[in-house]
Amino acid sequence: MMGEGERRIMEHKNRMKVREISVHGEKVTYAYDIEGDWKKYFDLYVNLEITYSVDVSDVPKSILAVPFLSNVLPIAWLCDAEIQIGSVDRDFYENLELVKEGYRAMYPMFSFRGGVKTRLEKNRSLLHRKKSACFFSGGVDAYTTLFRHIQEEPALITIWGADIKLSDETGWLRVKSHIMDTAKEMGLDALFIKSNFRLMIQEGELGKLVKESGDGWWHGFQHGIGIIGHAAPLAYLYGWNFVYIASSFAESMKGNYTCASDPLIDNYVEYCGCKTVHDGYEMDRQEKVRYLVSQEAKGRGVPLRVCWESLGGGNCCRCEKCYRTILEIVSEGGDPNLYGFQWGNEDIKRCRRDMERKIVQTRFIIEQFYLPIQGAMKENQSQIKEFDKYLWLVNMNFQKFNVMPMKIARRLLGFLRRAKNKLQDVMTR
Repeated sequence: MMGEGERRIMEHKNRMKVREISVHGEKVTYAYDIEGDWKKYFDLYVNLEITYSVDVSDVPKSILAVPFLSNVLPIAWLCDAEIQIGSVDRDFYENLELVKEGYRAMYPMFSFRGGVKTRLEKNRSLLHRKKSACFFSGGVDAYTTLFRHIQEEPALITIWGADIKLSDETGWLRVKSHIMDTAKEMGLDALFIKSNFRLMIQEGELGKLVKESGDGWWHGFQHGIGIIGHAAPLAYLYGWNFVYIASSFAESMKGNYTCASDPLIDNYVEYCGCKTVHDGYEMDRQEKVRYLVSQEAKGRGVPLRVCWESLGGGNCCRCEKCYRTILEIVSEGGDPNLYGFQWGNEDIKRCRRDMERKIVQTRFIIEQFYLPIQGAMKENQSQIKEFDKYLWLVNMNFQKFNVMPMKIARRLLGFLRRAKNKLQDVMTR
């Protein structure tokens, strides 16, 4: 006889049984067994370990199950697998079909099946402070969301192990210091999470599994729900009503991108009475930068961290992402040196050389980012310091760029990043 709240699903060849969730103060460890062909998508020598900056001993196991499930469910759905786990938060479980529908809408080429065999528990925090939190990386999107909700005094949540590798201690300390300074300046709480959630899986094998999507595993399938789920124990402890995750793309771009973090998915992740909000979707990136420049004009400094290429948690000021952000700031009349970049005459010349050598790789990037930069440059030229130094960009004909399709660019970029990461691992051993 099944107990109250239990759910049975069909027998599956691919199975996972979570044997134990161990809590020791701030650290949570998950022990599990995996059966079936889908084992190849996991590193069987690495169990998920998450360390919070606060004690989570009093958090129910059904809440602690959420970070784990958030990172393995997309794999289970693609592999039609069953996950057996003792108990799960009812709010989280009852929204999973809606989350799954979001994945189906984004990736109609795949069947998302499989599920969870568990017992459901209704959880509510003992605190009712009507507060919120936001995931905060220090980038354009994150700062925009923070300023949009600053009146709520949101706690800042940052995960070590997402974009900063666990092996990059120097980079993490720099990022952590930056976030603590930001929190102190604004009178907010800063909460930190260390997680090996990107190491417990075989990201390369999963990339092959989803190759037909044209996207990679992390960007296309994991990082949205995978990041959001980590906040469940904190939401329980602090009694949050909302957790905000900043949008990466704009609603105007809908249908032209795939991404694991999207309103179709994020807005349906819920736990212990706390709802997720995919924030700022109505704004494109140029509008966000314009908003941040206006914030800075009111006396707020915005030390951005946007770079994908540099170790140490800083901005290299040479990659496409850095160039793009710098030029967006300039086009809105801002000074990049006030936003975490080093930018002078020689940097402008180097940027021009790189741009003329076609550092921009895809039509998507040109249309969604560089053409708006051009438009803002022309519109705001009276506000741009030394505007004549950017005339080359205003006059650049992007239509003549020999660009590659988005799918090919993503695969090439992913290959280069993996090669670079392997080289860095060898050099740091």
